[in-house]
Amino acid sequence: MALVGRDVTMVGGLAKVTGAVNYAPDLQFPRMLYAKALRSPYPHANILRIDTAKAEKLPGVVAVITQDDLHGLNPYFGPVVDDQPVVATERVRHVGEVVALVAGESREIAEEAVGLIEVDYEELPAVFDILEAIKPDAPVLHAQRKETTAGVHREEFNFQVGGNVCSVYHVEDGDIKKGFLEADEIIENTYTLPPVQHGHIEPHAATAYWEPSGKLVLHTATQNPSGIQEQLAQIFKLPENQVRVIVPLVGGGYGGKTHARLEPALALLARKARRPVQWVLTRDEVFLTGRRYGALVKIKTGFKRDGRILARQVEAFYEIGAYALNGPVNAKTGCYVSSGPYNIPNRSLTTYSVYTNLPPTGPFRGVGVSHVCWAYESEMDDIARRLNVDPVELRLKHLVRERDIFVTGEELISVGVTDCLCRTAEAIGWKGKEEQAVPPEKKNLLRGKGLAVAIKSTTTPTTSSASVRLNADGSAVLLTSSVEIGQGLLTSMAQIVGEELGLPFERVTVSSPDTDVTPYDKSTSSSRTTFHMGQAAQQAARDVKNQLLDVAAKKLEARIEDLELRDGSVSVRGVPDKKMSIAEIFRTRFGSTVGSMFGGYCFKTAGGLDPKTGKGKAAAFWFFSACGAEVEVDVETGKVRVLKAVTAADAGHAIHPKQCGLQNEGSLLSGMGSALFEEMVYDNGQPINSNFLEYMLPSLEDHPQEFQSILVETPHPDGPFGAKGVGEAALPPVAPAIGNAIANALGGVRIRDLPIKPDKLVAALQAEKENR
Repeated sequence: MALVGRDVTMVGGLAKVTGAVNYAPDLQFPRMLYAKALRSPYPHANILRIDTAKAEKLPGVVAVITQDDLHGLNPYFGPVVDDQPVVATERVRHVGEVVALVAGESREIAEEAVGLIEVDYEELPAVFDILEAIKPDAPVLHAQRKETTAGVHREEFNFQVGGNVCSVYHVEDGDIKKGFLEADEIIENTYTLPPVQHGHIEPHAATAYWEPSGKLVLHTATQNPSGIQEQLAQIFKLPENQVRVIVPLVGGGYGGKTHARLEPALALLARKARRPVQWVLTRDEVFLTGRRYGALVKIKTGFKRDGRILARQVEAFYEIGAYALNGPVNAKTGCYVSSGPYNIPNRSLTTYSVYTNLPPTGPFRGVGVSHVCWAYESEMDDIARRLNVDPVELRLKHLVRERDIFVTGEELISVGVTDCLCRTAEAIGWKGKEEQAVPPEKKNLLRGKGLAVAIKSTTTPTTSSASVRLNADGSAVLLTSSVEIGQGLLTSMAQIVGEELGLPFERVTVSSPDTDVTPYDKSTSSSRTTFHMGQAAQQAARDVKNQLLDVAAKKLEARIEDLELRDGSVSVRGVPDKKMSIAEIFRTRFGSTVGSMFGGYCFKTAGGLDPKTGKGKAAAFWFFSACGAEVEVDVETGKVRVLKAVTAADAGHAIHPKQCGLQNEGSLLSGMGSALFEEMVYDNGQPINSNFLEYMLPSLEDHPQEFQSILVETPHPDGPFGAKGVGEAALPPVAPAIGNAIANALGGVRIRDLPIKPDKLVAALQAEKENR
C-alpha cells in the first residue's frame, strides 16, 4: 500500500515543538471574563448558608453562581448516573467540590472575590476506604438521590440502591465450587492499587459564551465533543443544535478529559454574565477534578500439580470517589477480563464500583483492566513458582487462541497474545525458569526478569460517523469529531483516506471537531478511534471513490471493476493512457471544475452484554499485549531500576508503525510510574501531593537503558485495512511484569500493594529474613 503501514511525517509535529499551536488555555475572545471557583474545604458536609453579597460588590466582578442559580435546569449530570450537580446543592461530598463560581474582569479579581464568599457548613462523617465504605454503618453519600439517578443505565450496570455500592457486575462459567474441589492446590491473595493522576500537561480549560439567538458555544479541551454537547443540551433543556462544541488541539488526556468536568458550571456562569468566560484550572484543581480509581482485588486460583488451572474466582472493588462518572463502566470492563487472557474452565468474576468521599475518578488509560491484570499476572508467577515450572510455559499452556470462546460467551478473533508473549520473552532474553534471576554485579544489587500479558476490550457498542469532501483540485478533507490528543489522529486518518482515494498524503487534511460541522463520534477514548473512526473514514472515502469511478466508467467506456484510482486520476487497468484526472471528472459531472463531492458513513458496532448473566458480545475488537522487564534491586535501600523493557501489542495492521511504537513507549512509562512511585495521598480527604513537585511522574532519568517496542499484526476483518486500536494495549501488563521481575530477583519475595516503593521492599525483605 502507498500510505497505510508507512511512517509518513506526523501532521502538526513542527507546530507543537515550535510553540505555534493554540491550546484551550491560549484562546482569547473580546470582552472575555475569567472564572475562579470556591471549593469545599470538607470531604462531607451540609451547606447551611451561602452569602455572595460582598463578592458581587467587588469592582470587576460580573457574575457569581451558586446552587440558587440552578432553577429551571436539569441540575444533575453524568455519563452513566446523573448524580453530580452542576455546582454543589445542599451538600458537598469531597474536598474541592465547587460551591460557587465567579466571573471577573481578571483572574486576580475573580480570585479575590472567591475569598469574600461566606459559607456555613455542617460537617458530616466521611468515608475514604473501600472496605469501610461498604460496611452497613458507613456514611452514605447518595441516600437521597440514588433511586432516581440511574436513568436508562440502571439495568445495564446493575445499579444498586442503598449503601455506597454504586454498581455490581458478575459473570461466570463452569462450576466454580467443583473446580476448587478438584484442584490439588489453591492460591489466594489480595492486591491493592492506589489512585493515580492522569498527568496530562495541559490542564482542564474551556471558554463559553452564549450567542444572541440563545445558542451556547463552548471551546473546550475535551476528548468527547459529542458527549459534551449531549450533556449540556440535557442540563439546559436545549435541542442539541443549540449547543456548539469546538475542540482545539488537546495537550494530552489519557482518559481524564473524556467526560464533562468544568463545562456545565462554566456554561451557566457565562449565561449569567452574558459575556465569554474562560476557566483554566490550576494543577491543584486538576488533582481535585479527576484521577484513576484505586482498587482492591481478591483473587483465588485452584490448579492441578501437572499445571492445569481449573478454577479462578475474583472479587474486585473499585473506589470511584464522590460521583459515579465512568465508575460503573470501569468496574464492568474489569470484571469480564479479571481472569486474564486464559482458558480456565471454571470462573466466578465479580466487580463493584464504590462511592467514597474522595474526589471524582474517571476513565484512565487501560480502563478497569490494569487493576485486575496486576492481580492475575502476579498470581500466574506465584503458581509457576509453587509448581517449579517456567512462567512462560504456564501461560502458553492456558492462553486463548483464535476462535476460542471467552468467558462472555463470544468467539475471539484477531488474537495475537501468544505472539506478543513469545516475542517479548525472546527480546528480554528469557531462557526458562532457571534464568529468572540474573547474577548480581554487586552483593547488594540483585537482578531479575519478569513478564506479563493482558487482554482488554474496547467500548461496545458504539458509533462513529465521518464525512469526506473531495475538491476538484484533488484535495480532500475528512470531517470528524474525533480529537487529536497527541496520539497522531491527524496523521493516521489522513493515511486511511488518502489510501482509499489514491491521493498523495499531503493532499488530505483532517478537520478539528466542531459539532456544528463534524458528525457524531462516541468519543476519543477506549483506543477506539483507529478502528471505529478509521472504518467510518475509509467507507466515507469509498463513497466518494465510487462516485468518481461511476462518472469515469461512463466517460471512458469501461467497467468500474477495471478502473483504478491513483495519484489524483482514474485510469483503466492495463491501459495507462486511458485515464481522467479528478478535475476532468468534476467537469464531466458539474460542467466546470468547481464544486465538491461528498461521501459519508456511519459505522456502528454491534454488541452488548446481558447484565444478569454477563454474556453477549463485550468488544468489537480485543487488545492483546505483553511486557517484559529486567530490573535491578538494591536490597539495602530498596531502590528499583528498570534496566531493560520490552512491550508488545497486537495492532491488527499498524497504520503508522512509528506512532504505534510511541504509544507502546508511553504505556511503558505510565505503567512504570504506577508500579514504582505514583500514588495520590490523602489526609482526611485532602490531597497532600497535588502538584508535580510532590507527585512524581516518570522522567527521562527513569527510562530504561534499553527499550524495544514490538508490533504484532493479526489483521482484524472489521478494521480499516485490518487495523485495531493500540493506544492502551501495552499499559496493563507493565506493572505486573516489573513486579514479577522484582519477585524473581528477590527469590519470591513479593509486594502485592502498589506502588513498590523502597520502604515497602526493605520491610518485606526484613520480614522474610525474620521468618526464615
